Amino acid sequence: MSEYHVVDLEEWERKEYYNYYYSLNVTHEMTTKIEVTNAVEYCQNNNYSFYAFMIFNITKSINSIKNYRYDLIEDKLVYWDYLIPAFTIFDKVKEKFQCIWLDQLESMAEFQSAYKGEVGKYDRFNKMFPKVNQPLNTFDISAIPWVSYEHFSLNIANSSCYLKPILTIGKYSEHNGRLFIPITIKSHHSTVDGFHVAKFFEKLTMNID
Repeated sequence: MSEYHVVDLEEWERKEYYNYYYSLNVTHEMTTKIEVTNAVEYCQNNNYSFYAFMIFNITKSINSIKNYRYDLIEDKLVYWDYLIPAFTIFDKVKEKFQCIWLDQLESMAEFQSAYKGEVGKYDRFNKMFPKVNQPLNTFDISAIPWVSYEHFSLNIANSSCYLKPILTIGKYSEHNGRLFIPITIKSHHSTVDGFHVAKFFEKLTMNID
């Protein structure tokens, strides 16, 4: 299980930035499109869920950047050893979603197997959060697989108390024979700058490839 570590604000090199942007409650979002042509083919050849493939690689990319692992626990700034994904699944019959989570799994094969088992277990539950005892070190991923969008915005009323990233994935579409998918990441500026957003997309592109 992941553990968290309390940040000594007085010694933290980001103290000035954190205090300034936290006091103003500044968040930012960025949407970009990443090529997934080879990834889609890979998933089809291995009978993998493309959504699970994306969740696995997003989680891997997020955990490689410490700035995305900051959190607030009992009003203390902390950072986690690693985060795990909490993600939406969709009940096509009832046209409602559920949110479940998966703990840290090392390989794509392990994650795909666990994903299929959990979806089969929870996708018909009549609850928004059917899987109990969700850990504190989760971050949110959701999908809008019916729309290939250019921009997506998510608003949190009290966002100053939420520092972890929030990811949204759209529908991939074809351009000049290649497939591209829109991905949006919401970050809190007190812990994450544009540099870290760019680093995330760079890591994600590398992991997908």
